[in-house]
Amino acid sequence: MKTRIFNIFLYLLAAISIPLAFMDTSKAPLMYVDWGIWIVFVFDYFFELKLAKDKKDYFKHHIIELISIIPFNAFPAFRILRIVRVFAFSGRFLHKTKDFLIETKVYIAFIITGIILIISGLLFAFYQKDDFLDGLLWALGVATTSGSPFTATKMVTKIVNIILMFTGIGLVGYFTGALASWLTKDDISNNDIDKKLDEVLKRIDLIEKERENAK
Repeated sequence: MKTRIFNIFLYLLAAISIPLAFMDTSKAPLMYVDWGIWIVFVFDYFFELKLAKDKKDYFKHHIIELISIIPFNAFPAFRILRIVRVFAFSGRFLHKTKDFLIETKVYIAFIITGIILIISGLLFAFYQKDDFLDGLLWALGVATTSGSPFTATKMVTKIVNIILMFTGIGLVGYFTGALASWLTKDDISNNDIDKKLDEVLKRIDLIEKERENAK
């Protein structure tokens, strides 16, 4: 669980670093934030490299992490190359997002919610004699409970209004539960896998030796 929480922490730092790449971080407080994030990623990269059994393999499969720790800010002439960090952090951000969405199946809930929002927007536009964009904004406002400048006055749209409220509450509840489940799920580290594989190989070697001795 600690590993997953740290990964979530890195995930959030990667998300924060994307807009920072387009900002002037030469002055405080953004300078401290930018360098602080850089230090965390440097520590993470070299710590994982130290734990890796095959250093070359780790290097080959973690190019994005390596690019993300290049201190472009230290070289003003190469500051334009900070755009590289955007792709590096975006790749890291999207990679962790993909893992979370696939493992928890949350993407299915988002797809269903999106379909409901579109249908609700169309119904609002049809029955309230409004355009689709206004209907979609109304549906988003109701589902997120943030409020909307548009009001449902027809019976059909009032029913849709209730459905959207429960949809929004259900999505938040499902997402929170999925995140909690994902964080508490047991992790199997690469070192644990390597140890188990070594044990299996040793047993195979022992069986082969016993067969040779039997002959």
